[in-house]
Amino acid sequence: MLKELGGRRARHEEVRRVLDAVGLYGRRHSRVRRLSGGMRQRLALACALLGEPRLLLLDEPTIGLDPEQRIRFRDLVSEFTRDRGALLSTHQIEDVSALCARVLVLDAGRPAFDGTPEELTAHARGRVWSAPRRPAGAATAWREPDGRYRVLTPEAAAPPAGAGEAHPVEPTLEDGYLLFTMEHR
Repeated sequence: MLKELGGRRARHEEVRRVLDAVGLYGRRHSRVRRLSGGMRQRLALACALLGEPRLLLLDEPTIGLDPEQRIRFRDLVSEFTRDRGALLSTHQIEDVSALCARVLVLDAGRPAFDGTPEELTAHARGRVWSAPRRPAGAATAWREPDGRYRVLTPEAAAPPAGAGEAHPVEPTLEDGYLLFTMEHR
């Protein structure tokens, strides 16, 4: 009713549509407190989709969703944004990679980067290395499942000192984001 959807029948059809879209139609008679965290996230998305808004504002929308639910969410949002806009505020880099054509990184509430995911990824080109050892004093290095270390360096084309035989690797969007935010602290 708050979204000013026509009569009772139109409201019921719209609620049915959004509950079906988020996979909750079968739980339509359940109390919210009986829903899991992931189901509550999907219910929040259904509420946002009511009335087919022109712009969808989403804050950390995939927190609490399992991988299958994330994929379903991404599909819903990508379908929604065919002819409408969405603003996604998140720390989930995978969601940004999967959904966003444009990235805005804020620093103290002000835009610090505005560009494509590819441009932010390119910011790390030549500055990401795979090394057998963690370089001494490296602030940004972590051990990967294969036992090698992923190392981000402040300078391009400069392998990390003290890490052994390091070789450059393709950067990810997360690498670009990490390097960009480290430089703008």
